[in-house]
Amino acid sequence: MKNTLIMGISAGLAFSAQALEMYEATFESLDKHQAPEWFLDAKFGIYTHWTPTTVGNEIVSCGWYPFYMYSDVTINRYPPMMGHPAETNTGPHFAYTEHVKKFGEPKDYGWKDLLKTFQPKSFDAAEWADLFQEAGARFAGPVAIHHDGYAMWDSEVTRWNAKTQAGFDPSKELEREIRKRGMKYIASFHHSHTWRYFVPSYRHDGTDPDYVDLYNEPHKYGDPLSPRFKKWWRDLLDEYIAKYDPDMIWLDMGTRDIPNDLMYPFLADYYNHGLKTGKEVATTVKSYSPYLPGAIVDYEKGRVKDLEPKPWLTDDTISPGWFHSGRPGTKDANDGIDILADIVSKNGCLLLNVGPTSDGVIPEEEKAILKTVGAWLKINGEAIYDTRPWNVAAEGPTVIEESKGFLKNLHYTVEDIRYTASKDSKTVYAIVLDRPVKDVVLTGIQVPVTEISLLGFEGTVMWKQGTDGIQIEFPADAAEQHAYGFKVTLK
Repeated sequence: MKNTLIMGISAGLAFSAQALEMYEATFESLDKHQAPEWFLDAKFGIYTHWTPTTVGNEIVSCGWYPFYMYSDVTINRYPPMMGHPAETNTGPHFAYTEHVKKFGEPKDYGWKDLLKTFQPKSFDAAEWADLFQEAGARFAGPVAIHHDGYAMWDSEVTRWNAKTQAGFDPSKELEREIRKRGMKYIASFHHSHTWRYFVPSYRHDGTDPDYVDLYNEPHKYGDPLSPRFKKWWRDLLDEYIAKYDPDMIWLDMGTRDIPNDLMYPFLADYYNHGLKTGKEVATTVKSYSPYLPGAIVDYEKGRVKDLEPKPWLTDDTISPGWFHSGRPGTKDANDGIDILADIVSKNGCLLLNVGPTSDGVIPEEEKAILKTVGAWLKINGEAIYDTRPWNVAAEGPTVIEESKGFLKNLHYTVEDIRYTASKDSKTVYAIVLDRPVKDVVLTGIQVPVTEISLLGFEGTVMWKQGTDGIQIEFPADAAEQHAYGFKVTLK
């Protein structure tokens, strides 16, 4: 099959689907799907972990409250959960005991009861979208459904949805406001993991047949998916695409449990949906999960070591966990800018998570970080947006030892430089990740140069090029920035 999806098709372009050869549900056919041009250009997006799980996470910051609230025995009985430490009093060990103190035994007051307390009154989709736009995001959207089985839209597939339980449709409101501001609309789906997620509930209220549509049929880890779960998994995706037409379906780690005879037909239908509607669509797959053909590889809280030929993605978060907890964050604006520059230099994009409160308010500290990133991008955006990799991605002492997820926070120095290039390769951008105190030396550009300027600085930049690289005299009166983008025009 020829993949006649031309890179650069605009979303509004009308054309005949009959002229295009459709994707088939085979690895070979699906893997011809390419990352969209808009994704290659966008570089920076925002999504929001915000479901009823936020209510639990504000009680005990353990990330997976609906899972751990049922874990009344030694936590190690369950398979290890990446990124969920159990050694602190904010960890999983305390979810069950704190739940009992506040609500009683989970057999009497379970997840089915707690989720109903999610009744946000302060959610303002326009305010969120304004913030995302000010932050410089080119794509944005919600967590459509997390492992907790709660659909953040008006669903007819499941009664456990925001419209039925809380009286609003956040996906509809966000889709409207995000698109109104010219951003691509994305939605993340984490429900592939729901089959495993509620196994601990079966010692409590999870075996009640009245709630099989939330907890699933009682089973053990490793049991095959039930026909009911398979239908539920696919129907939710189909319904969401029909209602909100997202440009990207972001898929979480649970895809490892979805068999190819279920996953491949979905991918084919979604890719073909893009062909039929003239949209460039995208899907993702976690780097530690089995590869999905045609999908963009996502490194959770991680990155790649070197420049990659195929575009990729990092999903990361400002706060210490994915959901709001009230604890101080582990990253500041400087970290966000450094991470973005490192990712873009290696042909990747950053999807940054925001964790609103259970009432629907984005915390002030997270707003401040996003606004600072946005202010930096207003000055240095041409070194990020619409760029492509240069021959050399990076130089400097701070390196990633291997491509992986869950990296510890790295602290970049003035010697760390990240390179990007314009699409026509006539301009190279060198982003210095701290304020220089003396000359900047670029060794990553070994071709003749005609001009160099500092983004955001109106004065003349003095420089000279020799066999060892380019030596730039850093302007002492340059304004303070978190990173400094030099625009280098090639001969």
